Amino acid sequence: MDIDTARTTIRGAFRISSDLQELLFLLKQRCSADEHRQYAIDIARVIDGVNVALLDTAIKAYPELESEIDERISTRGHI
Repeated sequence: MDIDTARTTIRGAFRISSDLQELLFLLKQRCSADEHRQYAIDIARVIDGVNVALLDTAIKAYPELESEIDERISTRGHI
């Protein structure tokens, strides 16, 4: 993959994680505590999988993107 594809992959990974976190918040409001706990565990696993499959791979290919990510989060609050 080229560096622009890596950037797109990273943005997608962050978007997926953000969407899942929003879903978890909704589930907390609408599910029992036990259901929410199980969803929280499952969603955490999925987010970890996304990070390993997408973020780690892109950053391994282009380590310089890690500082770019940090800078964008610091200045914009998001990717």
